[in-house]
Amino acid sequence: MPDDHAAPTTPALSRRAAVAGAGAAAVGIGLLAAGCSSGDSGSGSGSGGGATTGSSAAPSASAGTALGPASSVPVGSAALFADQKVIVTQPTAGTYEGFSSTCPHQGCTVSEVQGAALVCPCHGSTFGLDGQVQKGPATRGLTPQNVTVSGDRITLA
Repeated sequence: MPDDHAAPTTPALSRRAAVAGAGAAAVGIGLLAAGCSSGDSGSGSGSGGGATTGSSAAPSASAGTALGPASSVPVGSAALFADQKVIVTQPTAGTYEGFSSTCPHQGCTVSEVQGAALVCPCHGSTFGLDGQVQKGPATRGLTPQNVTVSGDRITLA
């Protein structure tokens, strides 16, 4: 009489099938991780006035890092400090604001200043001197960075 409680038999998994399945799973996980890290979410925030502005959970450079001379930031425009991945704007005389140069859309570096506009070369997002989106595809503003100005020196606070 047959045993009704015997474990069902399954065909043996070949080594080739196991390796192919593991590779497909690794590719799928990589694509999932890449997709999760590239989108926009949330909303941006502006920054205050004065010599110290904004805050950031993940600064581009460490606090106390000298960025450069305040005189390099034109009134009504901005200066890029590429090595530190920071943009400093001066919307009005004596008011400096700092932002990460990382575009929130897909992580490209905002690397162009066109008057009062900060431009990401990858997809054309444009930000104002307050770091807010003027033109997408980015849906949130640049991440604020604390900066201080002492004499003619701008420092990441």
